Amino acid sequence: MADVSPTGDSLGTELAEILREARLRTVFQPIVELESRAVVAYEALTRGPFGSALEHPDALFAAARASGRLAELDSACRVEAFRTAFAAGLDTPRGLFVNSEPEALALLATDVRPTTPAMVLEITEREITGDPAQLLRSIDHVRDLGWSVALDDVGADSASIALLALIRPEIIKLDLGLVRDMPNQHVAKIMNAITAHSESTGAIIVAEGVETERHLDNARAMGATLGQGWLFGKPDDLPNPLPVITGLPSPLETVTEPAGSTPFTIAASKRVARAYSRDLLAEISTHLEARALAAGDTAVVLATFQHATNFSREVAARYRELSETVALAAVLGTGFEPGTSMGRLHVASIGDGDALKNEWSVAVLTPDFAALLAARELPPSASDAGQAQFEFVLTHDRAITIAAARSLMERL
Repeated sequence: MADVSPTGDSLGTELAEILREARLRTVFQPIVELESRAVVAYEALTRGPFGSALEHPDALFAAARASGRLAELDSACRVEAFRTAFAAGLDTPRGLFVNSEPEALALLATDVRPTTPAMVLEITEREITGDPAQLLRSIDHVRDLGWSVALDDVGADSASIALLALIRPEIIKLDLGLVRDMPNQHVAKIMNAITAHSESTGAIIVAEGVETERHLDNARAMGATLGQGWLFGKPDDLPNPLPVITGLPSPLETVTEPAGSTPFTIAASKRVARAYSRDLLAEISTHLEARALAAGDTAVVLATFQHATNFSREVAARYRELSETVALAAVLGTGFEPGTSMGRLHVASIGDGDALKNEWSVAVLTPDFAALLAARELPPSASDAGQAQFEFVLTHDRAITIAAARSLMERL
């Protein structure tokens, strides 16, 4: 018998027709308060047309990636989710979760306007390190509109744990495998990271994939107060009439650094800077890089080198190794050629007008470790014997390190 399974070309054509004819469907799954089982919000989930080869979301999004239309599909899903939810009367602030793929966030500003009721943007953990600057811009945009941010499938990929402190989600959605696989060392590792983040930020923990009472017990043990899964309801049309839902709390206001801030200006405004020559800073940098390497795939390391000429072959080799081990590694400086590629290492050139060009900094973040070396070169003087002198701050303050790391991520 001849193979009549859909080909990539035919799926791409079918996807184009679905998008052109607006044939996407939205179903909704309740998110409940675990103790009372009262519905507090719904998550909007997209399906293709009934009976279509693209009915299942995995097939739908795979076809979009293959045909280069992921951002278009992502936007169409949000638009249809808004239309369906609002038509049914679901407009409670932060009572609707809508999904976005990290690599498709560029269109978010056109979909989410000041007139759109504040909801919850749910970011999947896939590829969250692909475009860090766009990720932060999109998150800041929806927060400016009063939205909250949820990070989905936390624990499925170590990058989601590594970037918790930088994304600062108000809602953490546990990967369904966590509530089903307890107990083991992986779960214990994730629990420690999530608990630390939740305690320091007040983030709400939501357990996904709760299908049995045992799953419910596991969810509670992991600190979840909200849950989602077949035990509480399958994805379906919204009920008519809708139950009264409370929505999620308003996001807490966060203090942001002024535009153009650098690691040194951030650190020196909160700590006393000292002065020394380059050789000491080189040793400190190497030590911090080693800590990041030892932490492995839950670490983020961001560094500035003033100019690309300071990024020697030896240093480049160290950072390539780091990029293959940690969740996110990036270097910035003047003089890097546009489009410079070093495997998984993010490389960004900064402009001559950026104050960052005079700084040498290394920021390392893990779930249980934070350190920042932020240094700024001093003008030459007769007393420095020809060796560059720097004023610097070395701190293990987590808040300062996070702020400095975000200032670098925004430039990637």
